[in-house]
Amino acid sequence: MTTMTAHRLLGLLVITVLAAAAAGNEVTSNVTLDVNDIPQRYDEAQLWRIYNISEGMQQKVPVGEVLENKFGGNIWKENSKFLDISISKDHLKGARSFLSAHRLDAEVLSDNIQSMIDEEMMEGISGSTAADGMRTKKATRSNMHWKDYHDLETIYGFMREIRSKFPNIVRLYTIGQTAEGRDLKVLRISENPRENKKVWIDGGIHAREWISPATVTFILYQLMANWENQPAHIRGLTWYIMPVMNPDGYEYSRTTNRLWRKNRSASRRAQCNGVDLNRNFDIGWNGYGSSTNPCSDTYRGSSPASEKETKAVAEFLAKRKYNLEAYLTYHSYGQMIVYPWAYKAVKVKDSAVLQRVASLAVDRIAQKTGSTYRAAVTHEVLGIAGGGSDDWSRAALGVKYVYTVELRDRGAYGFVLPPRYIKDTALEGWTVAETVAQAIKTSSDKP
Repeated sequence: MTTMTAHRLLGLLVITVLAAAAAGNEVTSNVTLDVNDIPQRYDEAQLWRIYNISEGMQQKVPVGEVLENKFGGNIWKENSKFLDISISKDHLKGARSFLSAHRLDAEVLSDNIQSMIDEEMMEGISGSTAADGMRTKKATRSNMHWKDYHDLETIYGFMREIRSKFPNIVRLYTIGQTAEGRDLKVLRISENPRENKKVWIDGGIHAREWISPATVTFILYQLMANWENQPAHIRGLTWYIMPVMNPDGYEYSRTTNRLWRKNRSASRRAQCNGVDLNRNFDIGWNGYGSSTNPCSDTYRGSSPASEKETKAVAEFLAKRKYNLEAYLTYHSYGQMIVYPWAYKAVKVKDSAVLQRVASLAVDRIAQKTGSTYRAAVTHEVLGIAGGGSDDWSRAALGVKYVYTVELRDRGAYGFVLPPRYIKDTALEGWTVAETVAQAIKTSSDKP
């Protein structure tokens, strides 16, 4: 049994104990749990989708903000068409009354978020156990596979394994540390780092979006499992890959709060730690789409690049901006491939090129997995939001192919995507990377 599987089983034990206690059953145990280690549960919490929120906005009622601040809601997705938000059992009645008063209605996407989380965990344990029992010569020593979501140490072990297998073309960087002292790791793959055009790929900037690191590690595997036979548009690039930009938040989402979004930096308000790293970059930082409230999920921080993670990535890339052609950042959910700008309602000058490449990736994804993605300008489909890493990479570094990839799904599971969907979703993420690599090669070949 791997450490990761044991960890998930321990989590399941805690769930069982807490569920029994909640049901009024006597639990006899010598285990003492620190209150800070007890996982937050979402029993009978509901996931709502609310349409026509722009009408509420016109009445000067910020629906999402009110549900978040007054009814303890947790915003999952907000755009011009709808709002996805989870509401705890205790606030359901009050939140419904608020919606009724403003002539809004909620479609219930899930009537028990905890059951989704439990299903995700059980399916992952089952997948990991099966993978442990079916090791082949192709299996990774680090126990990396795509039948479950992995902890940070397994991901970093996989990166170290890649480096040891390909010492001549792979370099593993530690570019900084997090607030809690975890390493920030980036892998470089290149046969000619001085001259090749560069691609940056990151995942896990938002802790709860587990499919993102899973996809980025799959991209890494796709690159290296058959490197010698990769086409010129793949081997002729320098790849920088950072599967987890927010290690503290990611681990916290695995142990304590599955729906945690931010990093874990300390706040003057002790109960409200964390900054949204994707609102912390120095581009439109104090504009729309972020919050000055440390308790908000979109808290922008005390200043641009105030966070160690943001600063480390910005400084690392600023030193390598020469020949940096692509910035791909993987998120969930929504099934979209979007490009700048996000911080203002304007398209970049070469938006036609970015739209064409994104549309090609959309077509290829449909052919490979049957999934429907959408290619668009960020602000048109996700609303205006400043401080994003994607906009920053275009404005500060002049990167041409800048895409935020919103992976599966479209809301049925949201952030809690069952492990059975990892492989196909990751293949969709790889398809985007492959398409962008081809576009770089094509544009380079033009006189």
